[in-house]
Amino acid sequence: MSRLAFTALFLATAILPGISEQTVFNSEGHTNSQWTTFTHPIARVAVIGAGPAGLQAAAHLLEANLTVRLFERAPSPGGNWFYTEETPIREAYPYPATRYYEEGEGGIALEERWREHWHPRPVWYTLHTNSPATITRLPGVEHPPDTPWRVSVHNVERHVRAYASLHGLNSNDKPFSSPYSPIAAYATRVEAMQKCNETATWTLTLRRLEWLPESNRLKATYWTENFDAVVIATGHYTTPYVPSIKGIGNWSAAREDGRHSIYHSQSFRHEERYAGKTILIVGASVSSTEIARTIAPFTNRLIASVRNRDARGLDILFGFPEKSEVVPEISSFEPLSAGDIGIKKGKIVLSNGTVIEGVDEIIFATGYRPTHLGGPGTIDSLHWTGHYIHDPTLAYAFTARTWGHGPYQSLAFAKVWTGKARLPSREQMWQDHQSKKYTIALRIHLFLFNLISPQALTRQWVAWLNNESLEFGGKFVEPLPAETHEMLVYFLNTHWSHGLFSHENFTWLENLPHSEWPPAPTNGLDAQELAW
Repeated sequence: MSRLAFTALFLATAILPGISEQTVFNSEGHTNSQWTTFTHPIARVAVIGAGPAGLQAAAHLLEANLTVRLFERAPSPGGNWFYTEETPIREAYPYPATRYYEEGEGGIALEERWREHWHPRPVWYTLHTNSPATITRLPGVEHPPDTPWRVSVHNVERHVRAYASLHGLNSNDKPFSSPYSPIAAYATRVEAMQKCNETATWTLTLRRLEWLPESNRLKATYWTENFDAVVIATGHYTTPYVPSIKGIGNWSAAREDGRHSIYHSQSFRHEERYAGKTILIVGASVSSTEIARTIAPFTNRLIASVRNRDARGLDILFGFPEKSEVVPEISSFEPLSAGDIGIKKGKIVLSNGTVIEGVDEIIFATGYRPTHLGGPGTIDSLHWTGHYIHDPTLAYAFTARTWGHGPYQSLAFAKVWTGKARLPSREQMWQDHQSKKYTIALRIHLFLFNLISPQALTRQWVAWLNNESLEFGGKFVEPLPAETHEMLVYFLNTHWSHGLFSHENFTWLENLPHSEWPPAPTNGLDAQELAW
């Protein structure tokens, strides 16, 4: 679990950024079989996204002797752990907005178009994980023995790159053997995907951007490729959520020293730039509180605007620093004068009528907006394995615990598509889905549950995968070692909340029979609500 993964802990949300054309998928037809069947063998698979989840999926698919193509819009692997000094193209105010650009429109520089293409990741220079190194790792790659409990973003990035190289998936890796057909395509964005029901194959429209230094140009190459199956592993943190607040459009244009005065936390990189300033952070979840703690020693004044200050029992994780002034949500931004430089002279009206002035910069740490592929309901149509029930040749690497459940889920993709594991019939998957048979949720402390329930889900993965291996042959898997479990409990008590976790409350749900799992809540959880 990364610090950024906390919002995702509550969601089974799959996101496909960079796809401009969305399509509704049709199933391949129904049979009377007890199991899902495919109209033809799966031989060629696309994996979209080269973060920890996508790399694991590609590695297991290659191990199963499938032809794999890995597409990643960034120039290197790592997903959210690919750190760069570059920041994303600034989000629109008010948000959301759709814009179409032609070359040279608005005087946009090549460098800016490049950043728009690959979307630099929302991690900052001093970021560390909020999970111990012992469980924040990928199979076959170990952290050095002297690695601290909490791993820096730079060491996680190196760790992910090492895993990519181990499996021949890094940006400069050549294929292991002839015919030397390429596997990974970096700086390549999926522009559209379409299912052809006649051929039962997927067509991906692709766009690669590359610099031509000799002519100071960007070359965009478009092409299409066809696949029998697709894994979407694009993560949760691409489309920033910016709340609609009266006057925000006017304030969004303000600049000082060439920089915008309000922006989303995805652009936060270094704390030193806030020295001596008055900073307002909007939001009350992980990013907002962590950024607040990071910049507090440098700021002159630090204000936090929150809608609902609920630390959920984890003040160590969600607590604002002592110097923070916690205020209610923002009601409006009063218009700035035409001659104003920056926002320091502007007035911010809070919901209780209080007016704040003298703010140098505003950071919106308000989370990310899920981008759904295929229209409403698509993400709500997944089997617990990640296969899309309408058409199981499409799968989402949706698990928030990439480090823990990722190896099981990626192996499942390979086993199902090579005939070494079975999915129930689509009718049965729908029945299970609608009855919430595989939904693990409790009306108890939200964070406590989301740390306990994965243990039960791990048991479910292990039982299913090993049962299929007994039936059809193939790799057997094991649950996490007991010592890893105990180290996690110790870490959480030390770094999250003293005395909240114990061995007992970590194992009771793990040992609870499936038939006795509590029902899921009837109300949904929204990413924006959890993050702001």
